[in-house]
Amino acid sequence: MESLPESSKSVGDLVKTDRGALGVDRVVDQSTELQANQVLDKKLNKKVSDLCDRLTWSDLGIVLSIPLVGWLIAVGIIYLVNPLAISWLASSDAPAFYPNSLWNIPKSIKQIQEELGRSQLKLGENYNLKTGEVIYTVLETETQNIREIRLYQTVWDRGIEKLLLVSTMTIAGIDEYFVRSPLLKYATYSPPERLQPNRNRLPLKKLALIENPPKQIGDQKDGLWFTTSGRVDGIAYGQIYYFVTDKRSQLVELESWTSAAGELPKWRSILTSNLNSPQLVVNQSQEFEPMFLVYQPEEAIATSIKKVQLRQINLNEAKNQPKAYQDALLMASVGLWSPALGKFNIMVDELRSQGKTLAPFLQEQYDLISLHAKITSERADNPNANIGEKALINIIDGRWSEAIAIANDTTYKGDRIAEMLEKYHPHIWQRAMTMLTFTNATEIKLWGGLVVLQRNGLRRAENWLREQKVDAKDFNQLLQRLDLAPILLKPQQLLGSVTYIGKGNAGSEWFLPPPKLESGQAWYEVRIDLMKDGDKWRNDPFSELSDRSSILLWRILGLSINNNLGVVLYDGYGKSQTSFLTAQSLWVGDDGQLKILASGEASLAPLLTKSIIPPLVTSGGTFDPPKGTSVDWQTLSPKVIERIIRSMYSELQRNGQVSMSIEDFGVLAQQQWTLTSVNLDGFGKSEYLLLLDRSQVDLGDRHYPLAIAFSSDGSLIFSDMNGGRIWLDVLPSSTEGQILTLRNRRYEVWNFR
Repeated sequence: MESLPESSKSVGDLVKTDRGALGVDRVVDQSTELQANQVLDKKLNKKVSDLCDRLTWSDLGIVLSIPLVGWLIAVGIIYLVNPLAISWLASSDAPAFYPNSLWNIPKSIKQIQEELGRSQLKLGENYNLKTGEVIYTVLETETQNIREIRLYQTVWDRGIEKLLLVSTMTIAGIDEYFVRSPLLKYATYSPPERLQPNRNRLPLKKLALIENPPKQIGDQKDGLWFTTSGRVDGIAYGQIYYFVTDKRSQLVELESWTSAAGELPKWRSILTSNLNSPQLVVNQSQEFEPMFLVYQPEEAIATSIKKVQLRQINLNEAKNQPKAYQDALLMASVGLWSPALGKFNIMVDELRSQGKTLAPFLQEQYDLISLHAKITSERADNPNANIGEKALINIIDGRWSEAIAIANDTTYKGDRIAEMLEKYHPHIWQRAMTMLTFTNATEIKLWGGLVVLQRNGLRRAENWLREQKVDAKDFNQLLQRLDLAPILLKPQQLLGSVTYIGKGNAGSEWFLPPPKLESGQAWYEVRIDLMKDGDKWRNDPFSELSDRSSILLWRILGLSINNNLGVVLYDGYGKSQTSFLTAQSLWVGDDGQLKILASGEASLAPLLTKSIIPPLVTSGGTFDPPKGTSVDWQTLSPKVIERIIRSMYSELQRNGQVSMSIEDFGVLAQQQWTLTSVNLDGFGKSEYLLLLDRSQVDLGDRHYPLAIAFSSDGSLIFSDMNGGRIWLDVLPSSTEGQILTLRNRRYEVWNFR
């Protein structure tokens, strides 16, 4: 092979050749080896120098021109694809900034809709801006929720109007806990219902322009304000945006907001120090509770694209201020706006007397309190509401005396006040406890007692007021009259037993003062054992009745309409006679045991002891058990008849020797004893009931008639021949299978099921 010309050899080849030409042998002596290396280096340096001399400037120019040519080719391709991607070649109406410039080409509305449709999205509302841009919302096709807010620039591409994407903002929704949080201030949820912080985000549905903004904020002019919004359970919520109108146009995200009043934010002139420039106001009022969040737009100090910010006017306490100022902020924190303004005015008057004015920060607080105080005061002056709401409006404005006068007005039944207390007692409690740190006014303590009544019952309310050093004469009638919270019980009729007290003093335990006895009358105590609650009978005690007003109990037990009580006395043959009593007062134990004080003829007393069982007392009308239907023995199958006869015979044998055979007994029973068909167990099939008086079966001095009940197939299901539980009758009710019985000398409802 021919050897290459020396000029074409590489540096590596030269190194190898020279090392071979030198023929340096390994020398043991180190100094000799060092000299050999030095000779070799000189040879190498000379060869490299010769090679560099051969590279010319023209060769270097060719090498450097390669990337330049590539860049020019790329620019040409980009310009052909998207001329606007190269700003110095684009037309003058192209925007100065937009993302993904290479691939972000102008598109028609149809093209954009088709592109979004592939992702189940679509264009929503749009706003044309004076600067030439267009704001569009991007919605989910199915839910109509806002997913994005896009800013487009209108451009002309080859004579066709298209939209060029300038910026995109992703919308994630608003935190649900934040949205509902204003309602938690006076929330009365039970623990399982209490709203807990969570990560659930509520969707946004609309984009709206907030009209009439400030004309200028710092150096910013002609900026636009927008808000997204959504609604849940009457609450409106959303996000504030500011559109910066400069060469780098974009939408800036600012504050989230929530409005229990269901209103969008508005521009209003609130601050007296800046009347020419409005503030952004969010209405968080709840019915009678005014609450407005006020934001002052300002130019941001930070040097960034976010040149505008919203600063909330707050009630944070300034240092080194008079006590009147501190008291004012404390009152305002619980919604006592008018008393707070009164305290603030004390400080203002002191400053004016010294020739001073409020600092800007304090002036803003003063204006915020004045805004709310004006609303509460106007409502209290012109209340267009029912009696309960009038009292509440006066409390909110700090007019405690006027409010308690309304509650004490006996011309009103008080139910409206009770309804108001049930709903708004947290609002009243916070205000009352705050004001009691400044004053010992009795009217404020009385409202505190009414709140305790609503929350914890009558006895605790009485004890709380005693602890507050309030005289009983100031609260007894008020608490009694306003203890009107609903009771779940629906008493229809009462059953119990009666004992004789005497003709003298009835005792001091009774809730209502008893009247003076008339001549020939005596006092009787009625112990209520059963109550018909709606359509179902219940045994005592009745815990729902404990710790409630005697006036309320008298009414819900029906005694305010009809206080007549019937008394049924039983002789040894099952016959009964009736007498009457008049209910005069009542008593309820802590466990719900109910007793009624009644008056009646003194001649009734000896008859009570003659009754073979405790006399039965009834309220709400006569005791009228349902009547069964007589059954012809011949309509029963022989198998059913046999079971009934054997069951009756066995029951009689338990009480003594039966003098006849079972066969003769069967004949006698079918000829002389009457079966009654009654639905006893509530399953729809009638049972058979046999009632025997003393002339038919004499088991000694006990209650008659004897009762034996059989199922539809003849099986024994109840017998009171042994006297453990004495049958009285089927209780009148639409709930079947409830039997009035006597056990241990107390009346009880007994269910077959």
